[in-house]
Amino acid sequence: MFSIGVDIGGTFTDVAVVQDGRERAVLGKAPTTPDDFLQGVLDSLEDAARQLGLPLRGLLEKVQLLAHGTTVTSNVLWTRSGPPVGLLATRGFADQILIMRGIGRVAGLSLAERRHYRTTDKPEPLVPRRRIRELAERVDSTGAVLVPMDEAEARAQIRGLIEREGIEALAVGLLWSFRNPAHERQIAALAEREFPGLRVSLSSEVSGRLGEYERTATAVLNAYVGGAMEGYLERLTRHLAETGLRQAPLIVQSNGGLTPAGEVIPVRTIESGPAAGVVGAARLAGELGRPNLIATDVGGTTFKVALIQEGRWEMAPETVLAQYHAHVPMVDVVSIGAGGGSIAWEDEGRLRVGPRSAGAVPGPASYGTGGTEPTVTDADLLLGVLNPRNFLAGRIQLDVEAARAAFARRVAPKFFGGDPVQAAAGVREIIDAQMADLIRRETLERGRDPKDFALIAYGGAGPAHAHAYAAEAGIAEIIVPYQATVLSAFGAAAGGVRYTLERSLSVQLPGGVEAAAGAFAELEAEGDQRLARAAVPSGVRRFERWVAMRWRRQVHSLAIPFPAEPVTEESLSKAASGFAAEYAARYGEGSAYTEAGVEITRFWINALGPSLPTSRVPPPAPMAKAPPQGKRRVQWSRGFIETAIYDGPSLAEGAAIEGPAIVEHPGTTIALPPGARAVVDAAGHTHIRLETISRRGEDEG
Repeated sequence: MFSIGVDIGGTFTDVAVVQDGRERAVLGKAPTTPDDFLQGVLDSLEDAARQLGLPLRGLLEKVQLLAHGTTVTSNVLWTRSGPPVGLLATRGFADQILIMRGIGRVAGLSLAERRHYRTTDKPEPLVPRRRIRELAERVDSTGAVLVPMDEAEARAQIRGLIEREGIEALAVGLLWSFRNPAHERQIAALAEREFPGLRVSLSSEVSGRLGEYERTATAVLNAYVGGAMEGYLERLTRHLAETGLRQAPLIVQSNGGLTPAGEVIPVRTIESGPAAGVVGAARLAGELGRPNLIATDVGGTTFKVALIQEGRWEMAPETVLAQYHAHVPMVDVVSIGAGGGSIAWEDEGRLRVGPRSAGAVPGPASYGTGGTEPTVTDADLLLGVLNPRNFLAGRIQLDVEAARAAFARRVAPKFFGGDPVQAAAGVREIIDAQMADLIRRETLERGRDPKDFALIAYGGAGPAHAHAYAAEAGIAEIIVPYQATVLSAFGAAAGGVRYTLERSLSVQLPGGVEAAAGAFAELEAEGDQRLARAAVPSGVRRFERWVAMRWRRQVHSLAIPFPAEPVTEESLSKAASGFAAEYAARYGEGSAYTEAGVEITRFWINALGPSLPTSRVPPPAPMAKAPPQGKRRVQWSRGFIETAIYDGPSLAEGAAIEGPAIVEHPGTTIALPPGARAVVDAAGHTHIRLETISRRGEDEG
């Protein structure tokens, strides 16, 4: 039997097929087909089936789990291709979605972009003012109904939005609906009865958290992307069933978990691919017995970083989607515009790399698909890191002269005296420094030292650059997974059903045992129902408890795991102690005003089903130096060096490699600088040590 993970990326659609009893997954890959994502999925499944010597139907008939991460919702949001959406709000609150708490102008922007404040602006509204209607209803902060819902008014407002504004989806964001959702549910029942075909998104169903703007924004986003997602899932489920799949696919969510297609909240699938990559990294942390890892993913347009601590990933403290703050439980992944397709350009006399990207179309200059601007991939090619005849297992033949011409035309004349190779080296140095800066920021600002972590490098371009950004960040150990090029797909296959449920509730400590116990009991009862609907047997259902805590009168809170024991004064005290320690680690000893006392502001749980069993991989032991299959000249920091080339898939357990070396895998390339050492473990993962690097070693090379 097989478990399959699918991840649709901007350039390629990836598949990981995990077979019972096998340590290594079968990795499938095919170009993403933006006009019809389903075709790229089928092509990648065909590629994996071919490697297994099976027809596609023969593979799908043996599948016990197919997990699918998709960019359908992300694509709709970033391209602004959703349908006209209307919004119903409590009277007096129609403009909250437009005011955006005054933070929408800079939400989600980088520090460099915020410095140019006059050039910033709010996003084009997903719901313009003319498509917003108010209702004379009111629920107070305790959930008590002050003004009942007038169905006649609601009916008239919805009809007006449909007939005069042509809306195809409706978002409902009423005040305090998370305390009492009765009015929102009344509107949904009315719409289903009298306006069939109108998609309705309720703020009380997409968020259980305090914050009327964020909850309404989440409902609007969900309405905006929902139609495309629902249509795609219907086609996907039907086609796979007709092709032999016996179990309906599960869909990857932004919290890293899986859910049945019928339970999907569309907005919670945005950025599900990166989330699945972190799930894959956390699984490898368990397999390798390395609970603390820095997960780094270098794709075509972005560089992403996430921390794995004690085998767990964190959830983002806030989520910003298209400049809207939203209540979407999302794996804490931070990113910058730095990847293989990042374009080198001049900015007022300075050389910049990214955030603009050549993407899949027109692509890097060396792809020969219309791109003319120099990119990081073109730089890697000129420096000898990439093999022009074996890029992506020979699927793409890279044009060295086109890359050289791009640098000679756009970058070299202004910065490197006309030498395109030196220009390429400069671009690579800049991009690696930008990646190292993000690693330092995301560790040091959280009170963590990057030297205490190993680094896991994945994505198409990650293993080629990891040695440089790891060394600059002070990290000595790198792990390149065997599944590096499809780790998000692997993470999808390895993950389990997961629901993140939350409630805003203020509980001041000491005390609050009854309120805290009631909050967790309510959440776990709902989580148990959802797991039952997802066909998770009762005996294997699990719950993780979390709280958000802060010193009283402060604005911001920290996420703290809650002990897996009954809620008592003692367990609450343990959580408070964990909060105090985390606060001191992040902001410095003595920085807290402890006399204020501790307050819990939010409770949440992860309701979990079983995931793919984890098998421990023993530490690698070098057995024999691997023989190279050839050599080529590669530029390292001290110039071009004749470098050994290895075929990655053919390396056996215990194969030892000394830098300088290049290890070529079908979807990625590992670069080992002079002085580095690597060994392959039983699962095919490559373990690299960098502390032996020295300038003398490079000079001698």
